[in-house]
Amino acid sequence: MRLHIPILSIALAAALYAEPATAQYSWNNLPVVQEPTFRKDTFNIRRYGAKADGLTLNSPAINKAIDACSKNGGGVVLVPAGLWLTGPVVLKSNVELHLEKSALLQFTEDFDQYPLIATNYEGLAAMRCQPPISAVDATNIAITGHGIIDGAGDAWRQVKKDKLTESQWKNW
Repeated sequence: MRLHIPILSIALAAALYAEPATAQYSWNNLPVVQEPTFRKDTFNIRRYGAKADGLTLNSPAINKAIDACSKNGGGVVLVPAGLWLTGPVVLKSNVELHLEKSALLQFTEDFDQYPLIATNYEGLAAMRCQPPISAVDATNIAITGHGIIDGAGDAWRQVKKDKLTESQWKNW
């Protein structure tokens, strides 16, 4: 079961609520954000079976690389240049997901790849689709590089009729 931590339990939120409500905001006692650090070991997703053909679903290979990286003390999971179709990616502790320039991590529009999971929404328990990128109880994680991550938002977020002109709606 995957549960997201309610925002009120985050140290930053606690610091913001520590000051009494006034007309001015107090930023002097915010916690210092610790920058993540990673081992130099590199786990190329190609070595775990990923193929940059735009057709192969690479989530099993990417997640295997992430698992291996985390189990070996952490490091960099490398997404090389190319078109990488994938389903959900779950980051683990001490893993930096690095996208090279010209790498496109394209999340699939296949809803079956995103199972329902127990989570929360606005502080309330909920069942929602697994997000494209997530982490559970992970520390020291990052997503870096000059590549592109496309979450396939057009498939997930339906357009509302009142947001389009009549002609746009007809052509949708």
